[in-house]
Amino acid sequence: MTGMGGSTTLYGEALIFDLPAGGTFYMLPSWRNNNGRFSEVYEPGILTTLGIKNSVGGLKDADLQRLAEASGRMPFNFYGHYPTMVSFRDEQSPKTIFEVTPSGMSQNFAGATFVGLDIEFTDAPVTELLRNRLTWLNLSSGTALFERDPPGSGRLDRDKPLGHKITQANFFGNGSR
Repeated sequence: MTGMGGSTTLYGEALIFDLPAGGTFYMLPSWRNNNGRFSEVYEPGILTTLGIKNSVGGLKDADLQRLAEASGRMPFNFYGHYPTMVSFRDEQSPKTIFEVTPSGMSQNFAGATFVGLDIEFTDAPVTELLRNRLTWLNLSSGTALFERDPPGSGRLDRDKPLGHKITQANFFGNGSR
C-alpha cells in the first residue's frame, strides 16, 4: 500500500436499513461523484475519517500505523459526501430503484431523519443477508435488471438517472462475490 501505486481489496455489501415506521433503504459501498459515476467511498472515506491525508499508494509508515490501530466507532468523514442510498418501490423489481438523499429522507420515509453516519472497525464476517433479501443480485451480471438508455443515446453519465447507470456490482465492494 505504499510507494508509487498501491491497491486494496474491499469486501463488503450494501447495508440494509429497515426503518421502524416502515420502509427500507440500502446504503451502497460507493457514492456518485460530480460526474455522476459511481466511485468507491469506504476506501478513501476510511482514510479521511482517520485524518490520513495520503491516498492508497502514497501511505506513509505513520498512516499504516494509524490504520492498524483503528478501532471502535467514529463519525464517517468524506468531504461532506455520504455513500449512495437507494430504495425500491418493490424490492423484487430492481427497475423500481430510486435514490434517497440524506436531506430528503423524510420525503421517502415518514418520520425518518438522517442525522449522520458512523463507521465501526470490526472483524465481523461479510454476510449473505443482502443476496438473500434481493435475490435478483444472484442472477448473472449480463441480466438486464435496471433501466438503460437506448443504444446511441449519447446522454452523459451526470445526466442519467440512477437506474440508468447502476449495476449489481454497485451493491458490493471491490471484492464482490
